[in-house]
Amino acid sequence: MSLLHRFRYARGLSFPTAAAKALRLGRRTIAGRWKQTLRGNQCTYEKAEAAGAPRSTGYVPEIPPTLLIYSMESIIAVCGNYLEHRFDLLGSGWVRVECADADAEQLVSALSSGNRARARQIRKLIGPAYRPIDWQIDFKSGYRWSESQWHETIQYGHQPGVDIKVPWELARLQHLPQLALAHILTSDPIYRDEFCNQALDFLAANPPGFGVNWACAMDVAIRAANLAMAMDLFTRHGADFSDDFRSEFSAGILSHGRFVAANLEWGGEVRANHFLADIVGLLFIAAYLESSPEIDGWLAFAVSQLVIEVKRQFTADGAGFEASTGYHRLSAEMAAYGSALVLGLSNNKRKMPVEMYPVPGDKEGRSSPFPAWYFKRLERMAEFIMHVTKPNRQAAQIGDMDNGRFFKLCPLFGRGLDEKHLDHRATVAAINGLFSRGDLSAFAGAAAEVESAMTAGLSGWTKAASYLGEGGSPAALSFRVKGRAEPALKGREIVIELAAPDVLYGLETAAYPDFGLYIWRSQRFFLSVRCGPVGQEGNGGHAHNDQLAIELNIDGEDWLADPGSYVYTPSPEKRNAYRSALAHAGPRLGDREPSRLDQGMFRLEDSCRAKCLRFDEAGFHGIHHGFGAPVHRSVTIEKNRVIIRDSMDGERRVVSDAKSLRELFPCSVAFSPGYGRVS
Repeated sequence: MSLLHRFRYARGLSFPTAAAKALRLGRRTIAGRWKQTLRGNQCTYEKAEAAGAPRSTGYVPEIPPTLLIYSMESIIAVCGNYLEHRFDLLGSGWVRVECADADAEQLVSALSSGNRARARQIRKLIGPAYRPIDWQIDFKSGYRWSESQWHETIQYGHQPGVDIKVPWELARLQHLPQLALAHILTSDPIYRDEFCNQALDFLAANPPGFGVNWACAMDVAIRAANLAMAMDLFTRHGADFSDDFRSEFSAGILSHGRFVAANLEWGGEVRANHFLADIVGLLFIAAYLESSPEIDGWLAFAVSQLVIEVKRQFTADGAGFEASTGYHRLSAEMAAYGSALVLGLSNNKRKMPVEMYPVPGDKEGRSSPFPAWYFKRLERMAEFIMHVTKPNRQAAQIGDMDNGRFFKLCPLFGRGLDEKHLDHRATVAAINGLFSRGDLSAFAGAAAEVESAMTAGLSGWTKAASYLGEGGSPAALSFRVKGRAEPALKGREIVIELAAPDVLYGLETAAYPDFGLYIWRSQRFFLSVRCGPVGQEGNGGHAHNDQLAIELNIDGEDWLADPGSYVYTPSPEKRNAYRSALAHAGPRLGDREPSRLDQGMFRLEDSCRAKCLRFDEAGFHGIHHGFGAPVHRSVTIEKNRVIIRDSMDGERRVVSDAKSLRELFPCSVAFSPGYGRVS
């Protein structure tokens, strides 16, 4: 542990924040060390027979190979890397991640004493040519956690450059369903064998409750869902598995369920995407396992909480409540897949003590635990993604962005198999699998047909009627704020001349006031202004100092763009640099921050109290109070130009190209197209 690193981080916090964090860390460490002593000599694996009879079929639909044509080359190429244990996660580049010593007995001896016998038994099921993956290592920095350490004593953010998200991201096992898709395309048993070996390797190297990969219940839940999804995809498409593998696999799923149920992340300062992941993961676990009073209890709890959390974590207009487009995508994906699974539950799984409602417009007359407002909110989640996507098919990066996904069935790649993290169309497709709306289908495109087919199949081919009816348009497109005519601002003025007036042809507006985003968009033009809450019911854990900041994209080129997040705990300095007002195209007062950055890496007070005073087709006027005296910004959209006016002192400038505009809004950091990457 680096005491100097801890001291530097604490010095950047307010005293109350630092004291509270120190107290929580002390309590957690003491409790964790006691449990380490208690559990070290115990076997924490579930008995194979405890999970019931191994499943032979699941809820996933058959995926015709024709649906995979668009992604075929990238699936085979990326799975070739997975066969060689090469992974590209969180900006690492493609790296081989394997244990330095592949001797099975050496690997077993590194575990807590109580788990060695069972781990040795699991390793006997692994193929002889398989080389084990090192699941405990941050393969970007080289730092390694211990597989014999109880999860509550695991530390992170304690050494500069070390990122706990790296092993967590690998251990989500989101690449395993991709191996199943490669099996569908080729029928080559090599993909089934690799799936078996990696699943067994993970279970053998990560006894329940021990090591870095049990330190966060959210990641445990996502991992369990991906294991179940991969297993069901393989089984649905003809792969066979030994009874021994099925038994260990089901026991592993049960271990994940019991861990998540005992470690739900609904306490602390805020309840957000972590808890949503916990309950959706429990849904997939409970759907996979045989019914029992315990499993059925998880299912009923998760279904009831899903309804509650969708209402809590998404505003009425469909936007996520965390003030982050990246986290909106993650949470919307969880809501989509979780909802689809519940809609398609078998009759014996549907016997839950929850109120049922008719599915809007369903021709089969089916019922579900979801009221009519719930389906409307799902649709609006997809609309939000569509409206924040720029002409270059990249979502505007408002707030934090950490590449978070629930499933990554057919991720999109660029050159060198660089994943396109800012292309969020697959999530829209997943939601639209429950509706079949033409505009959402056209937006998502052919590349995302697998995601749409997956949710449609999971739901038992349930089709809900759109809240729009025939020929309606999304509510966000008609929202206006009719304020009084404001006096002309006498400070800085920037005139952006548009080369061609038809750039604005078909211009429409979209407003999400509860999220705090106001948009003008056409096929060639995207302009947004951030103005609103910091999210998470005032905690601001994923918000930035971006009030009244502008994004502008013309013909696919970013003239002004939010730079993203880059990293979290490996560098508090870089974390704050990307949250800073100096990294955003908003009004500035020297190097002052409108909201303090010393409240912790995942807290931002709403000191700005930003408010939209006017919004319509012709422009915007907003205000914030982050610098004490009110700060105003207006945007005026005319036939061949855009005018930005601030109340802050400055001169009038006229620009007609992206480079000149960026010079007027210098960004203090490099653009990050995904967590851990800069361009």
